[in-house]
Amino acid sequence: MDGQPRSFRPDVHANFAPRFGFAGDPRGDGKLVVRGGYAIYYPSIFAQFNFGSAAGFSSTNTSYISPGNNANVPAFQFSQGLPFPPIEPQGSKLGSNPFLGQSVSYEESDGTKPMSQQWSFSLQKRLGSDWMIDATYSGNRGQHFAAGGYDANQLDPQYLSLGQGLNSQVANPNAGKVPGSLGGATIARSQALKPYPQYTAINVASPRLGSFSSNLLMLSVEKRMSHGLSVLFSYTGGKVISDSLATPVNFGPIEQANEISFQNGKFDRRLNRSVDPDDVSSRGVVSILYELPFGRGQRFQSSHGVVNTMVGGWQVNTIGAMQTGLPLIIRGASNFLADRPNSTGKSAKLDSPSRNGWFDTGQFINPPDFTYGNIGRVLPDVRTPGTVNWDLSVMKNTKLTERVNLQFRAEAFNFLNHVNLGAPNVSFSAGTDGKNRSGSFGLITSARDARIGQLGLKVIF
Repeated sequence: MDGQPRSFRPDVHANFAPRFGFAGDPRGDGKLVVRGGYAIYYPSIFAQFNFGSAAGFSSTNTSYISPGNNANVPAFQFSQGLPFPPIEPQGSKLGSNPFLGQSVSYEESDGTKPMSQQWSFSLQKRLGSDWMIDATYSGNRGQHFAAGGYDANQLDPQYLSLGQGLNSQVANPNAGKVPGSLGGATIARSQALKPYPQYTAINVASPRLGSFSSNLLMLSVEKRMSHGLSVLFSYTGGKVISDSLATPVNFGPIEQANEISFQNGKFDRRLNRSVDPDDVSSRGVVSILYELPFGRGQRFQSSHGVVNTMVGGWQVNTIGAMQTGLPLIIRGASNFLADRPNSTGKSAKLDSPSRNGWFDTGQFINPPDFTYGNIGRVLPDVRTPGTVNWDLSVMKNTKLTERVNLQFRAEAFNFLNHVNLGAPNVSFSAGTDGKNRSGSFGLITSARDARIGQLGLKVIF
């Protein structure tokens, strides 16, 4: 209607999304199975990252102040109506240049639809009647996902050699034509050299620039329930590489997913490509369930019903999770431009890290003024402390009647009371010599939960 599309993005009917898969039993005995496949997916883009800006058309707030700004008396009585009309969105009344002198947001009028290519190859082997081993290679490549924004009005790096001269005042070609400070007689040279000096910034929101790739080995060993025992071990190892994903791709614990900004977004986004901030290179999980062989119907039972009731119905469960930490993100440079410090060229990894010094803080230095720091989005070889956690539960089910069961539970989380250190302080602070001056840089001052125990009693009917 009135030239407006029916959806917030044009429909695309030419996307090709094939699916291919195979499975085979090479020996013909049902004990070894080979599987594989390849597919292209186009995920939904109906999310906030893909919505356009509502500046000028969004909701507005109107403040009504009580007489004399006295908070003890009402601003007005509803029965008497509003003192003055509420402020309404201006919409098209703002004209063709509504935000001169301000920071504005720009959305792509159209963008390539996000695409994910996924492929896998697996071997499944049965051992005996109860055990099975599954080894799978899984690959995933994503392109054109919503990425962190960048400033389309960014100053060209060729002018950075002017140094402090960028802060000097020069004649303003837009004097009197732009409201606010950008319409004064003079402006900073850095502002005058921008492509659009009448705006402080032109933020490109959620451009379709995000990409990622992952290559993973997934191994599982399973013993199906027999003789009261069930065991499952699973392991995932590999690497996830990305550049800037505004939509968190859930490969593991989302603890650093907000690291999506570019350092030099308009002119060199390739420098942002690195190990994903949420990459967990290795993770293993063990799950064991064991029903104790005592009581009625079990291997060891008594002829006395009361004894069977007391010793029967017990079950022990444990889950252990072990994983490596996340890549470190070092920030804090202060040089009129960058937030990433420089590396000395030597790895900050320590042979024996501790909570009093998790990495070598002396390997970072403040970049020269008006230059970009040379460390990557994350450190490639230094991670937060890993996690080792075992939970244990003991349960007893007691049949009170045919339909009523009394269940007792004793549970302990991190029952080994293993100390799982938190993340180190990664805020670099430059001194006058360019070296770090923060005493907390590299220190760990937190830890995950210690042992927690709880008891429970439930009646199930």
